[in-house]
Amino acid sequence: MAAQVFLHTYDAPGAEPRNEGRVFLRLPTVGEYVTLSPTSDWYEVTLVVHCPFEATYAAEVYARRVDHLEVVKERAPYVHGVATKKRAR
Repeated sequence: MAAQVFLHTYDAPGAEPRNEGRVFLRLPTVGEYVTLSPTSDWYEVTLVVHCPFEATYAAEVYARRVDHLEVVKERAPYVHGVATKKRAR
């Protein structure tokens, strides 16, 4: 079942958020990354406020823009075909 969320995305610290309703296949969780289209920036989910009452949205999700190349470089299990050590968060 699809999850309707009210998404707050921030492009920079202190910037005004972009607020919009979105539909995801499931609720995003803190630490995951979401994208708004096949060519959009990536956003890291930093806060999820569940709305377990009758409401338009199942949750409010807050996310900050990240550099997807840096994320892949840091988090991918293999970089240039070589296994890397898992980095502490």
